[in-house]
Amino acid sequence: MKTFPTSAAWCLGILFISVSLITTGSSEVVGPADRVITLAGDDIILPCSLKPNISAEDMLVEWTRLNPKAENVHLYRSGRDSNVEQVPSYRRRTSLFHEELKNGNVSLKLTRVTLSDAGSYRCFILTLTSQEKETTVQLFVGAVSQPVISIDGTKGWGVVLKCESGGWFPEPEMEWLDSSGTILPADGPPERHRDSEGLYAVRRHVTVNQTDTNRFTCRVHQQEINHLKETEIHVPDYLFPSRYWLIVGLLIAAAVVFLAASAISFYMWIKYTEDDVFPKSLLGLIVGLLIAAAVGVIAASAGVYMLSKHIKDDVFPKLQVGLIVGLLAAGAAVGLLAASAGVIGVYMWRKHTEADGLQQQLKLAQKQIGELCVKVCPGVFQNKLLNINNIMGFFYSFQFLLSD
Repeated sequence: MKTFPTSAAWCLGILFISVSLITTGSSEVVGPADRVITLAGDDIILPCSLKPNISAEDMLVEWTRLNPKAENVHLYRSGRDSNVEQVPSYRRRTSLFHEELKNGNVSLKLTRVTLSDAGSYRCFILTLTSQEKETTVQLFVGAVSQPVISIDGTKGWGVVLKCESGGWFPEPEMEWLDSSGTILPADGPPERHRDSEGLYAVRRHVTVNQTDTNRFTCRVHQQEINHLKETEIHVPDYLFPSRYWLIVGLLIAAAVVFLAASAISFYMWIKYTEDDVFPKSLLGLIVGLLIAAAVGVIAASAGVYMLSKHIKDDVFPKLQVGLIVGLLAAGAAVGLLAASAGVIGVYMWRKHTEADGLQQQLKLAQKQIGELCVKVCPGVFQNKLLNINNIMGFFYSFQFLLSD
């Protein structure tokens, strides 16, 4: 069996070392072209590697943060990690990919990133030929949170919605959208606040009207970190002020005005008649009943409105609301007819009262004429005159009834 001479083995070894040294001398450290963006709480990798790919297992690798002076983030030398002088805030949060060192990959993994980790990081490599290679990696840390929507009352015919979202960095933008994705006009500019940790909170209101879906979305987005968060809300139909109540209110107002006008007209009619045959107490009773009827209609309508507003739509459907409103309207109409019938009845009663009073006056006049004839006229004509007076009294009474 043939063997290589010892001198040949030494030559191959020297040649291999020479090639390695030449290759190492011509290599460079490469980092990312753009800054690295991550979110607070996530894990991130800061890329750094030797090009061409040569082993870095026996090299010194040092990661430092420029803040503005260098802070020791992670140190690898003599084939192992050496983090004795590591900054305390990075303890147990940094590591290299040891299985990738032979390929020249010296990237740093940083876990549980915080906002204070943002900044410039230097990847430094000391080669076997004592050459220094380095590159810089920019780390940008943002923060996001899910927006929260709440109902903040009503305004006009719409419902006021409030969207709040805190814990953002950098400062975000907020907007409202309907179910088709159309941006809705908000109730003024957003309210912004920054806390002691440098995080932003934003709040914005919008008044929405009833739609086919009643679904609305609050969107918060930050362009620098290219992140977006959305929350959708469905507003039940019963929370929107019903336009039907405007019609009902107008009907009630018209009924009240009609009742008030009727009462005033009736009062003026009684006040300016010649004979006080209609007692003022009875007039006050009728006016009071008319006012009570109007107040009852208003109270009933208000009760139905509050009932429909504070129970769910599926429990109290609009059909039932319409039925109750219809019954109230019918009751109001019956009340108006009854009041009108009462006024007409009082009018007829007064008319017949006047007729009875006139008949009594005619009878009195007839009696007085008869007595006068007894005293003045001769006895021969007394019976005839009395008969004539009786006939005249009957004639005038009959004529009055016909004219009535």
